[in-house]
Amino acid sequence: MTEVSVETAPTVLELTGVSRQFGAVRALSDVSFECRPGEIHALVGENGSGKSTLLGIASGFVEPDKGTVLIGGKPLRRDSPALARKLGLAMAYQDGSSVGAEPVKNNFYMAAPPDKRPPYWRRKKWARKLLAEFDLEMELFPDVPAGFLTMAERQLFEVAKALVTEPKVLLLDEPTTALGPDEVEALHRTILACKRQGVGVVYVSHRLPEVLEVADRITVLRDGKTQGTFDARTTSEAELVERIVGRPFEAAFPPPAPRKDEPEEVLVVDGLQGQSFGPVSFTLQRGEIVGIAGAEGNGQPQLFDCLAGRTPPRAGRVICDGKELSLVSTHEPLAAGLMLLPGNRKLEALMGVLGVRVNATIQSLNKFTTLGILRRGAERKAVNELVEQLEIRTPSIDQPVEFLSGGNQQKVSVARSFLREPAVIMAYEPTQGVDIGARFDIYSALRSRADAGAAILVKSSDPIELSGLCDRVLVMSRGTIVEEIPGDELDEVRIVEAIVRGPGMSRSARSPLGAAMPKAPSSSNGASGEGSA
Repeated sequence: MTEVSVETAPTVLELTGVSRQFGAVRALSDVSFECRPGEIHALVGENGSGKSTLLGIASGFVEPDKGTVLIGGKPLRRDSPALARKLGLAMAYQDGSSVGAEPVKNNFYMAAPPDKRPPYWRRKKWARKLLAEFDLEMELFPDVPAGFLTMAERQLFEVAKALVTEPKVLLLDEPTTALGPDEVEALHRTILACKRQGVGVVYVSHRLPEVLEVADRITVLRDGKTQGTFDARTTSEAELVERIVGRPFEAAFPPPAPRKDEPEEVLVVDGLQGQSFGPVSFTLQRGEIVGIAGAEGNGQPQLFDCLAGRTPPRAGRVICDGKELSLVSTHEPLAAGLMLLPGNRKLEALMGVLGVRVNATIQSLNKFTTLGILRRGAERKAVNELVEQLEIRTPSIDQPVEFLSGGNQQKVSVARSFLREPAVIMAYEPTQGVDIGARFDIYSALRSRADAGAAILVKSSDPIELSGLCDRVLVMSRGTIVEEIPGDELDEVRIVEAIVRGPGMSRSARSPLGAAMPKAPSSSNGASGEGSA
């Protein structure tokens, strides 16, 4: 891991000795950061490390307590986003900045500087031309309201709006959280084209493989302080992880506790068949974590939906804790002890306007009631204990979850499943969209729940995660389980080989993927596109 010294080369963005405090929280402490023309400079760190504050200061939206900001060598007056844009800075916002009721063409028009705008009556043709030029895997119609776009389309549209300004420096705040592999590839092509044109790009992301793929230099933030700037060509994911969280990657996955009793089956899936999958058969034992691997589009989400009672099966049977389930509604699996931890926490798991306490206890209120009266003291005590156990960063258990980071929101979802104390937890992409530190905490929490006697089924697109967390892994292809990998054979290469090999090919015929796999552990857990193994 080679640390790069700060050179005197020209910069398009330079922050020197920047500090910012919010109340008792010091977000940044004497941070210096620079981006040169034609450079992709990544900024990485846990949620709460200061990345967003740094971007806010660079873009003029946040006023630093001390320090200076230069854009193109010219000073940025404090708290002046209009001046930042005038000096050549553009930012693609993680949460979007479009006017939802206005069509794509009008949002483009409003984003562009006055001297870059066409005549008003030509904005539709102009917008269509821009969408084609940016090559961002978008098939948008200029007349479609921005509010009708998918999450992936909105993210790409944010980048396109930023590029309309023809910036000298482009800030990208988690630009790939909702993107699949093809869309990420298209975005990276666009970023590299900007680099060739001399644009400086600041790339903020928790997806380390993507960072290492596209960046020239990487600056690590932890607790509001820089941990160094490193050459992306000579830096591994494992080294970055250790810098980000302050402990080695090997500490991410706690070992299982020794089993004292004979294995006990808690879930039996026998010939289960549903929409886009099946027949599928497997068992889960108490105290074990079993992974589901496979390329996207091979029936994994449909399997989980069926087990949770969201969609009825076409054939087969499911037995949980000795009781056969009909799976005609979500109530029966939940009552039997089969609980789903959904992949999309914002749409499927959490109520953003409600607090941590309500979201955590909404499915377990009977535990805290006597004769129909809620025992608030017991409820608050249980939630506070889980907040401490899962290290949920929140000022209060009544804080609305929409104001928490993605990692802390996911921990609230995990807390809900813990309070319910189900026999089986089905975790669908449990670390999707969360930072490295939060992943460590979630891995530890899932293992502790398994050690307490629960069986856990984990679907993950990250082979590193599956190999480190699980006791065994089931590989799905074309809707069926084509291979089971036991614990003594688990590693990321073995999992990838099984996914690529698919059905109908012997192990002896598999390609030697070991040479192609990176040696450093991956922390990627991103959204996946469609495919078939």
